[in-house]
Amino acid sequence: MSMQALNHLVARSIVDPSIVVSYNAGRIADVLTEFEFTPEMRSSLTQLQADTFTEYAMFAYRVVKAAAEAETRIKMPSPLEGILPSADRSDREQVA
Repeated sequence: MSMQALNHLVARSIVDPSIVVSYNAGRIADVLTEFEFTPEMRSSLTQLQADTFTEYAMFAYRVVKAAAEAETRIKMPSPLEGILPSADRSDREQVA
């Protein structure tokens, strides 16, 4: 979800100059609250330092992408897998 929020931020910065103005004024935290970033991601993005908004967007992309990759690596199977009967097994004939 954070990548989509970052895409919205960058797209809006193209049509709405107030995003870049806010970044240049050091108020990017105020802007980030308008998008669907998690509080942890918002905190990470607020701490990024760059000379221009374009550099900031590149750094933000790296941070968001790294977080997304870490999230997919940690995915574990549900403990319910294998416990609940599956629909395909219930259709088969059982022999005692």
